[in-house]
Amino acid sequence: MSIQIADYELIGNDGKGEDFPVRIALFKPEPSQRMAPAWSCTASVAPMWKQPFEIYGEGSFQALCLAAKHAVQLLDTFIEQGGVLKYPDGELFEPSTFGFVLLPREQEPK
Repeated sequence: MSIQIADYELIGNDGKGEDFPVRIALFKPEPSQRMAPAWSCTASVAPMWKQPFEIYGEGSFQALCLAAKHAVQLLDTFIEQGGVLKYPDGELFEPSTFGFVLLPREQEPK
C-alpha cells in the first residue's frame, strides 16, 4: 500500500447494537504491479470491508476516481441494507452528496 492521501470518518450503526466508527481512506495511486500498464488505487472502508481493496484504471486519475466511487458505493449499500451512517455531529450522511452516480437502491414492494 502506498501513502494515504485522504480520509473521512463517520459513525455507523447496523441496527443490531452500539454505534461504531467508520473510516474511509484512499491511498496514492501507483502503477499496477499486476496489470501493467494500468494504475491501481487502494481504498479502505473499515469496518464494513475487512481488507483494503485495489481498484484499477487506465491512469492515476481514473484509478483514484473509481476507488473513491467504489468506497462511496459500499457506504450506500450499507444504508440500503438497513444500516445508518451519520456525521460525527449526528446529522445523517447521504452518499449522493459526493456527486457520483451510484447504483439505484432497491425499492420496497408496494
